[in-house]
Amino acid sequence: MYRNITYLLVPGSRAKAAQIARTAGACRWVWNRVLADTQEQYRLYRDTERLCEDTLFGFLIERPGKPSLSFFSLSRRFTAMRRRTPWLQRLPYHPVRYALKYQADAWKRYFDDPRVGHPKFKARLGDDSFTMPQDVKIRTDSITGVTRLWVPKIGWCIIRRSGGNPHAGCEPVQAVIKRVLGRWHCTVCYDVGEIAVPDNGLAVGIDRNCGQVAASDGAIHAMPDVLRLEARKRRYQRMMARRKKGSRRRALARHRCAKVSRKLAMIRANWQHHVSRVIANDYATVCVERLNTRDMTASARGTAERLGKKVKQKAGLNREILATGWAGLKSKLDYKAANVIEVDPAHTSQTCSACGHVAQENRRSQSKFQCVACGHQGNADINAALNILARGTGASGRRGAWALAPPMNRQRDRPRLAA
Repeated sequence: MYRNITYLLVPGSRAKAAQIARTAGACRWVWNRVLADTQEQYRLYRDTERLCEDTLFGFLIERPGKPSLSFFSLSRRFTAMRRRTPWLQRLPYHPVRYALKYQADAWKRYFDDPRVGHPKFKARLGDDSFTMPQDVKIRTDSITGVTRLWVPKIGWCIIRRSGGNPHAGCEPVQAVIKRVLGRWHCTVCYDVGEIAVPDNGLAVGIDRNCGQVAASDGAIHAMPDVLRLEARKRRYQRMMARRKKGSRRRALARHRCAKVSRKLAMIRANWQHHVSRVIANDYATVCVERLNTRDMTASARGTAERLGKKVKQKAGLNREILATGWAGLKSKLDYKAANVIEVDPAHTSQTCSACGHVAQENRRSQSKFQCVACGHQGNADINAALNILARGTGASGRRGAWALAPPMNRQRDRPRLAA
């Protein structure tokens, strides 16, 4: 198993900082150059194929081969490009070349599912990065306690982290250096080996909603209040829209907006870590819905011939869904809990957890549930979490008084997560 630890990277001198910036910029330049060449090759390939099919003497035209987009093929093109470019030879080979590994993966994802879109050109926005895919060297001074990272053709750079390194004895296998808001950060991937997650035999159902997560044990984990930060972000976005592109005043507004966006992302990730840890500490098996976030957050704008309905309301709902981070919470549960089971989400919010009756009228409002068959009342999200738990564990029978008593897995004295 692997774990990522993010550090603050301190180059130590202006020369090292400039060399790190050149390496990151070279990765962006190589990405754009190879992407432009690839698109041109594909355009010629498609035009030649179309010409051979539409003309009578197409068999006389020599058809070019389909361009290869594997990492091996792109690496050969990079090697030839590096021989012709003297300034690339003064930069580390493996980190710059590894940028094409991400491009090859992006092309593969595009051909597997065209909805994700083809690789795009990278703009010079001050957020460049590069990856050291091998031979990551980290050492800690036994006297001063300072930790340093070796960057090829740059030297030793100091890396710092509040709280130290929880995987100090593990082997680093990869490192990513990225500039975030003008400061360099380094994310190191450690090989921590096999981690035995204890299995206490308890299971819980999780219903992910907008701004909160409901558990089948009756707990509701609400996201922290970030309304003021979101209002500040919208204000900076309006400032960017009013100012001229390329001006210093627009760049300043963009920097402030990026700072607020990063703070919101960190708050969201911290909340997800806390919630997933609380759930994983109490339960070994976690049942969640198999949600397709991409389709759920599709725009309701429609087409020019057939306009959509309630477009603004749907756009607001999409923002709330994406701000909660359903996929991020599940990915953290995947490695913290012993077992994560995905179930079919169909009608989990309309099914009565007491009698099993399914009806749209059962869900009276966003938070209130009242069964029209047996009269069972309760919180709609907790009722859905109970149905998710029943589907995940294969429960086949129901009791009429089950919803009136607390669930069997509930631990009353465990601490709750503060909102």
